[in-house]
Amino acid sequence: MDYQDIMDGLRRAGIDVRYPGAKQGICNSPYVVVQDYGTYPYAQSAHLGYTLIEVHCYAPVGNYPALPQLIAQVKNALAPFSPDLRPTGGEGIHDINDTFRAHEGAVQYMLQKRLW
Repeated sequence: MDYQDIMDGLRRAGIDVRYPGAKQGICNSPYVVVQDYGTYPYAQSAHLGYTLIEVHCYAPVGNYPALPQLIAQVKNALAPFSPDLRPTGGEGIHDINDTFRAHEGAVQYMLQKRLW
């Protein structure tokens, strides 16, 4: 399992998925951006680690109810990827992103990996 599998799983669930930096301008409809924050070894094992993945969720200003709904869709779409992909518990609705004029939230995951 890798980053692309996560993107594909979200798309199969009918979620509009964008690569980091691909969205330009004002948010007109809900979408997500999947961000890879790097791979880290577990302290107990040099062979095993995890990649920190954050799914940033956006909904247009004026359509706040779409944001918690989108976050729930993301969680449901990624649930079948367990145990390789599991939530860290880092989740929340942040605020309004003025650049995109969107309500913003995120869900954080750990993707289990064999390092070598």
